[in-house]
Amino acid sequence: MISKLTAFAGGVILSVASLSLQAGEALEEFTSRLKTLDSMSTEFSQVTMDQNGEVLQSLSGTLSVQRPGKMRWQTNPPYEQLVVSDGSSVWVYDMDLEQVTIRNLEAKLQETPALLLSGDVSNIADSYSASKEQVGDVVRYRLKPLDASQLFEALEFDYADDEVEFMRIFDAAGQITEIRFTSQETNTEFDPAAFTFAVPDDVDVIDGRHGG
Repeated sequence: MISKLTAFAGGVILSVASLSLQAGEALEEFTSRLKTLDSMSTEFSQVTMDQNGEVLQSLSGTLSVQRPGKMRWQTNPPYEQLVVSDGSSVWVYDMDLEQVTIRNLEAKLQETPALLLSGDVSNIADSYSASKEQVGDVVRYRLKPLDASQLFEALEFDYADDEVEFMRIFDAAGQITEIRFTSQETNTEFDPAAFTFAVPDDVDVIDGRHGG
């Protein structure tokens, strides 16, 4: 009996170690893909569904990212919003509300998962665990935040060859936001003005930066 228990315990340890190794390999492979992406511009369509699959919102827009930490995310009418990061601060401009919210980049990352595409790759392992699966011709990476206070429970990135085609955000309320990227251009140069933001006149400003 002792030998059987010992063998069982040893098998469990080996199984856990194997899963840990696989998770580490998935995270390393995902971050390696991000490291090759210095910049990207793309159109996107976004659908948010409830836990029953009912569509709550559909929108579209454009996204530009550039490492390190620069992003310009703009949605088309009727849900107009502009999110700009210059690598240190993030501006969220809601046109309908005539309001601009400013945050430090690290404080806004949990609310803007798309910043992962342009963020500091070396910090991802400190913030997420990862798994990988093959779905047809697509390689899917699933990231789960190590910090339970994050606003989302998991992220998925679908890659076809070297391009990210889909991103999914699973939030704590059971909603799923799926973002499809199309018409991509990668590793091109941007006008630096693309990642700067001048606050318009006559809008409310909420400055949540440290010392802001």
